[in-house]
Amino acid sequence: MNSRVPAGREPAPPPPEGKAPSTLAASALGFAVAAGLAGAVAWASGCHGDAPPGASVDKPTRTSQLPAPPPTTPPAPKGSARVATATPADSRDAGADAAADASAEVAEAEKPYTGPLLGGLAVQTPVYPTMESSKKRLGYIRLGGKVPVDPNPTKNASCQQGWYRLLDGGYVCGKYATTDLTNPQVRMGITAPNLEEVLPYRYAYNTAHGTPLYRSVPSKEDMIKYEPYLEMAKKARKKKKAEEEAESAKDEAAKDQTASAAATPSASASAAGDTAAPAASQEGAPSAPSPMPSAEVAAMLDAGPAVEEPPKPWWQQIEPGKPVNVTLKELESDADGTVAKRMVKGFFVAVDKTFGWNGRLWYKTTAGLVAPSDRMYIVKPPTSQGIDVPEGVKQVGFILATKSSKFEIDDEHKNVKVKGPAPRFTAVGLTGVTATVKSVVYRQTTEGWWMKGVDATYTEPGPPPADLAPGEKWIDVNITRKTILAIEGDKPVYAALVSPGRKSTNKAKDHSTIKGTFRIREKHIAVTMDGDGTVAGDLPYSIEDVPYVAYFEGSYALHGAFWHSNFGREMSHGCVNLSPLDAKKIFFWAEPRLPRGWHAVWSTPENRGTLVVVHE
Repeated sequence: MNSRVPAGREPAPPPPEGKAPSTLAASALGFAVAAGLAGAVAWASGCHGDAPPGASVDKPTRTSQLPAPPPTTPPAPKGSARVATATPADSRDAGADAAADASAEVAEAEKPYTGPLLGGLAVQTPVYPTMESSKKRLGYIRLGGKVPVDPNPTKNASCQQGWYRLLDGGYVCGKYATTDLTNPQVRMGITAPNLEEVLPYRYAYNTAHGTPLYRSVPSKEDMIKYEPYLEMAKKARKKKKAEEEAESAKDEAAKDQTASAAATPSASASAAGDTAAPAASQEGAPSAPSPMPSAEVAAMLDAGPAVEEPPKPWWQQIEPGKPVNVTLKELESDADGTVAKRMVKGFFVAVDKTFGWNGRLWYKTTAGLVAPSDRMYIVKPPTSQGIDVPEGVKQVGFILATKSSKFEIDDEHKNVKVKGPAPRFTAVGLTGVTATVKSVVYRQTTEGWWMKGVDATYTEPGPPPADLAPGEKWIDVNITRKTILAIEGDKPVYAALVSPGRKSTNKAKDHSTIKGTFRIREKHIAVTMDGDGTVAGDLPYSIEDVPYVAYFEGSYALHGAFWHSNFGREMSHGCVNLSPLDAKKIFFWAEPRLPRGWHAVWSTPENRGTLVVVHE
C-alpha cells in the first residue's frame, strides 16, 4: 500500500505572542496565518480511502463547543433492546451501570469542566508521558484545542517554559501551549470538532481540476494570476454580451428600415422614379464602411504584440475522453509563497471556517489553507447506522438490496407471501432459524418476519482471540459478510455494516484488507488520507480529515466514510469503511480512551488498544 501513517515529528515552535488582528481584513488573513505560523501541515496519511464521486449539496450550520464535553451516544435505532454506551467516560468501566459508586463517578466525569484550560499552539501539540521530550507520546492536541490542566508549570532542562500536567494524564511543554486563552494562535486556531453531529467537520468536494489551495487569502491580482479561468470566463461573458448587443442593434435597424418602407406612398410612381435616379447616379461611388462589432474591437485592443506562450500546466491541458496522469507530488510543482498546491477533481477538504473576501466566498480548511468555494460544494453525509444488539441475540441481519420485502412463511414452509417493504440497510436481530422454499433461503428475524437470504447479509463472528481477558472488549470484522461486531467477552453489543478493501486478481488493483488479530494502535478524531493511483490513468486522491480513525496495523484502519453510502460492499483501498455514525460509535467505545479535548491518543502497555480480529 502506497500510504503514510501520521508522522510523529517535533512540531515547529509557535510564533511569539502578539496582538490579535483588529480589522476584518486582518482577521480574514489571520485564518490561514495562524495555522501556517504554528507549523507546516503535511497532507497526512492513512490507508487508501476511496477516490469518491460527488455527493449531494448541503450547507448545514454548526456551533463550536469549546472545550468539547465527552461525546454523547448517537441516537439508538428504534427497536433496540439495549444501548451500548459510546462515551469515553463510560468506556472506562464496562460494569458501570451495575454499581452505584461507578455510576456516580461517570456522572461526575460528564459534568462540564469549568477549571483552568491549556490551549494548543502547534498544529499537533504533543502530549508526553513524562516531563521529557521524546519520540514516545501519548497523543496530541490540535492547534487551538483546549484541555483541563494544572496551571502551575514545572521547569526543567528539556523545557525552559515549564511542563504543564494535564488532568487526564500526560505533560505538555509550555513551548507549544499556553494557559492564556486570549492568545491569537489559540483564538484563531482550528475550530473544535463537533462531536454532537454526524461528522466532526463540514466537508467540501472539489469539482474541477486545478483548483488552488492558497496559503492565505489572495489579492485580486493573485486570483487573476493563479486562476486564469476567472478572467477567461469574464472575457467570454463580455464577448457574449457584445454579440448580443450587436445582434439587437441589427434587429432594430431592420425594424426601422421596414417601418420606413411601409411609410413611403406606393401610388407615387414619379416620386419613386425621382428617388431612384440619384441612387443610380451614385452606383459607382464607394459605400460607407459597416461598423466593426465591439467584441472584435476589444479583441484587437487587448491582443497587443504577438508573444510566445509558456507551456500550459497539466490542469489546462485536459482533453475530453483522455486520462489525466498526475501525481500528488506534481500537484505541488508550481507551489510558491501564494499557492501551496492544486487539487484534482474529487479531492475533499475539511472546512474550518467560511468567510467572504474580494467578492468571493472562501473556505479556510483545517490544514490552514484557503480554497475558493465556487469551485466546491458541501457534501451531505450518509446517516445509515447499525443497531445495539438485542439481549440474547447472537446474530444481526442487514438488508443490502435496494428493493426488498418482509416475508411471511407458513408453518409447513411451503408458501411465502409479502408482509411489507424492507428498506435498504434495515438492521434486525435473527433467531438463527432458516427456511428454504422453492430453493430460496429465508432467515427468521426476532420481529417475526422473514428476510430473503439473497437480499441481505448477517453477522458471523469468528473465534475470540486467544489472549482475550474475561469481559474484555474486542472487534470482529468479517470481510466476507461485510459486517462488524463490537463484543464484550462473549456478548455482542453493537453490529453494523462495513465496506472492506476491493479485491482484484490484478496485483496493481488489489486492495484487499489485511487479515489477522491486532490491537488498535492509535485513534484520531480526524486525519487526512491521500495517495497516488496504482495504475496508469488512476487519479491521486486526498480526503482531508477522514473522521473517527482507529489504526490497527500499519496504515490499515477502521474509519468513517462520508463520500459513499455503499456499505456492505467492497469499496476501499484496504481500510474498513463504516458509516459516520457507526464509526463514531465504535471509536468512542473502543480503547484507548480519548481524553477530554485531545485530538488523538496512542495506546500504551498500561492503556492497551482494543483487539481487532479481521477474517473471511
